[in-house]
Amino acid sequence: MMAASNVQAAEVIDAARLMAESTWEKRVLLVFAPNHEDTEYRQQDAVLKAIGDGLIERDMSVVRAFSSNRLSVDGKTYEQSTAGFYRQFAVQPGEFRVILVGKDGTVKLNRRSAVSDQDLFSLIDSMPMRRQEMLQGG
Repeated sequence: MMAASNVQAAEVIDAARLMAESTWEKRVLLVFAPNHEDTEYRQQDAVLKAIGDGLIERDMSVVRAFSSNRLSVDGKTYEQSTAGFYRQFAVQPGEFRVILVGKDGTVKLNRRSAVSDQDLFSLIDSMPMRRQEMLQGG
């Protein structure tokens, strides 16, 4: 469980604003889960912890939204309503889902099970924008 000092209560993260601000800047990986103990979530979390440098290299932001109204954006946790995220991505509270949104703002992956690092990175690295970034040394 997160320490209370890591939880931000005052700032509210708006789903539409976050996604708009990320367009052309970041790829956003959204992980929806009922709670931290969910089996699929734990598998996905382990993958994400192991590939931190690869996420940074690919300009990725990771958003974790829980049915309990806890939201984490790139490791910073907020106690707030996650309903906007669930609504925007048509996810039902209580279900597990992994959604990848490309820099162009479109959904590139929408899965109901954990995604391996190989699957995630091969998908991203096959995208035209990412191939251009790699050619430019990014």
